[in-house]
Amino acid sequence: MIGAIIGDAIGSVYEFNNTKDYDFKILSKNSDITDDSVLTAAVACWQLAGGKEGMTQEWLEKCLVDFANRYPAPMGGYGNGFQCWLNAAVRKPYNSWGNGSAMRVSSVGWLYDDLDETERVAGLSAEITHNHPEGIKGAQATAAAIWMARRGYDKFLIRDTIQERYGYNLKASWKDIQPTYGWEDSCQGTVPAALIAFLDSNDFEDAIRKAVSLGGDSDTIGAITGAVAEAYYKEIPEHIVTEVLGKLPEDLMTVISAFIRKSDAYREAAASYIPESFLNDGDISSLMIGRVTPEFITSLRPGEVFVFGSNLQGAHGGGAARIALNNFGAVWGQGVGLQGQSYAIPTMHGGVDVIKPYVDEFIGFAAKHPELFFYVTRVGCGIAGFRDSEIAPLFAEAMGLSNVALPKSFIEYLK
Repeated sequence: MIGAIIGDAIGSVYEFNNTKDYDFKILSKNSDITDDSVLTAAVACWQLAGGKEGMTQEWLEKCLVDFANRYPAPMGGYGNGFQCWLNAAVRKPYNSWGNGSAMRVSSVGWLYDDLDETERVAGLSAEITHNHPEGIKGAQATAAAIWMARRGYDKFLIRDTIQERYGYNLKASWKDIQPTYGWEDSCQGTVPAALIAFLDSNDFEDAIRKAVSLGGDSDTIGAITGAVAEAYYKEIPEHIVTEVLGKLPEDLMTVISAFIRKSDAYREAAASYIPESFLNDGDISSLMIGRVTPEFITSLRPGEVFVFGSNLQGAHGGGAARIALNNFGAVWGQGVGLQGQSYAIPTMHGGVDVIKPYVDEFIGFAAKHPELFFYVTRVGCGIAGFRDSEIAPLFAEAMGLSNVALPKSFIEYLK
């Protein structure tokens, strides 16, 4: 999983500026994680839910949506298909054979005792979006290669098994494909090339260099190759680990730390190259999965409610109030409470002590209506002129409600 994140970050600056130079600069100030790492963390978080019962498609959707909303504009951006799925009123698989299913699957290769279970879970992780047979197969082949690599299978057996089980042609060498390989965003065009880069490598860094200097979708090829190379070599140069992990936000490190604690195999392997100082003792429950208000809300599903700051006159003329009026059923002249798919909290007629009773009223209303899900915006922090540090404490009790999402800035302050 860390190998995937490192491969992603190294390939990030070459995704739209391909290099064929094996000796490229491996990390620069512009190297950063992309959507590949964000969604890798989401899939890992899904599996940390606890047992097979927790690994539902509903939970996977929550994790994918939550992490994508936390990072709405990562380097490189999300693919068009995934972006449409993310913003759809009703999310359905879109028959994709794109390489997104393979780039996010690396954690699956570390958790399960047998290959069949690894393949089954990899398929589940893919089909929520990538339900085309090639999209599913790409995720399964990647997870299978990681599973075999971390269990000590040699490269000949990994190559033969992947070819036989998934039908990929891995007979070509890296030198054969590197000169003419170009842009590919399909699983069938990306996964074999990434595996060939690993199979022809001598160590982790060599594998990443071979992957990225193929050209093409460099961050995704780097992520897939890096995931398998990490599992096989169980060693990553310290300076690369330090620089890339140093770029990660706390919530992604919380997922990595929790995953290491869950997987005995991963904990044993990672002990040799992940400094203890990078790990934390956070639990994924602290991330409030599915309960971070998206930065931009353009549509709501049935049962979802947009919570905005208003005025007692209900003059919804600007900011979030205007959005509520135009899109979510807010009523002109109604300044408090539920209206359509919106809920108004007046913030324009006094200080924090005056606003608090209305926030308390909202929290009580949300507690009595578990059938509804409330997205709280940065109430009072726009036109009303309050700071997050002033308004966030008013919503402290909402942290305990599973049907209330809060802005990321409120959550960070409350934590």
